[in-house]
Amino acid sequence: MKRLWATAWLLVFLAGMVLASSWLVYDTNKTLLGRLEEIGSLNDDGQYEQARQAIGEMEEYFSHREHWMALFIKRDQLTGIALCLGGLRAYVGPDNAQDLHSELGKARTQVEMTGHLFFSMF
Repeated sequence: MKRLWATAWLLVFLAGMVLASSWLVYDTNKTLLGRLEEIGSLNDDGQYEQARQAIGEMEEYFSHREHWMALFIKRDQLTGIALCLGGLRAYVGPDNAQDLHSELGKARTQVEMTGHLFFSMF
């Protein structure tokens, strides 16, 4: 009987971990993709300082979430996202709008790829 209860609790724990990890990855990716769109719009509207500030806030948000996501996702993939986000600030401005949109596309692809790889294992 003890084995049955232990098995039941283990199954509940594992189900909780699956739900928590799914929510963490989904919510983080959704937030990052939304912020990337916002940065592109701010830059297009000429609000360069607000775009830089949004990049800083996004980097801070990701740095807090990255440690938790590393429990479920390979560190290499998370490092790829961090590298893409880290280079965005250099492209904010009127002269680099095309380059910024290219880098935003790369960052978007990295985030989407991470979500795809995580959710494809289910």
